Amino acid sequence: MSDTKLRLGCTCFGDSKASPVVFTPGWATDFNIFTPLQNLLDKCYIIIVDMPGYGKSKDLAIYADDINFCASLLLNTIPKGCTLVSWSLSCLIGILACSKDQEHKISRFVTLCGTPRFPSDPMWPGFDYKYVLKTFSLFERNEPQKSIRLFFMLQTQGNALTQEQKNFLLSCYQKKGSVELNVLKSGLFFMSHVDLRAALASLKIPCFHIFGQKDRLVKPELVDKLDALPNHKCVVFQNSAHTPFLTEPQLFKQYLENFINLS
Repeated sequence: MSDTKLRLGCTCFGDSKASPVVFTPGWATDFNIFTPLQNLLDKCYIIIVDMPGYGKSKDLAIYADDINFCASLLLNTIPKGCTLVSWSLSCLIGILACSKDQEHKISRFVTLCGTPRFPSDPMWPGFDYKYVLKTFSLFERNEPQKSIRLFFMLQTQGNALTQEQKNFLLSCYQKKGSVELNVLKSGLFFMSHVDLRAALASLKIPCFHIFGQKDRLVKPELVDKLDALPNHKCVVFQNSAHTPFLTEPQLFKQYLENFINLS
């Protein structure tokens, strides 16, 4: 499977000769979530890659349940010398892509509110596994769209987002359209079972991790674990939850451009 010529669907902005920055959306989201970056990151060539089953990769839904193959598809799609920026659940695919990158396509890796392991354990800050069970129960009752809407509504709670930003997130929910049930379930399976802590720790490329202090899904306490790894640096955005690229865009721009030496 690794030598497949299949590629994921992309949405691109900016000058193709500029530094390429690849963004991967999270669970139940597609390229729409990153469209505000078009005007923000004017020094970059932005490539938003839809994961299998979403957006412009909807026809590749059959591959959504194989996380290793998803990583191979991502590597088939991206240009050499890019910075990979993965948000939320897609960080798992991003980590695998970095670890499988024999052609050295990925020069730097950024995680946005991501983690190599989502559930908590006695030595790892994460979310309570009850959250996963509750989400799965909605699927068992054939209410996947309710589960997705709850996910989006969770992002709009609290005071981290303005009303305009909340409206934008809800518009992304409406624009993405329907997603096949197996695609959504596969993402939840990855979230509840995949553990890539060893793979992340073994990466040799520069890695940068951005967290939100108010995030209820991915704990900012992960800084204590990841900051200790070689080649890894972390920052916590104090006024953000799970979408720091929306809530503190100028700060996000500053840190990202510094990391890829564009400022």
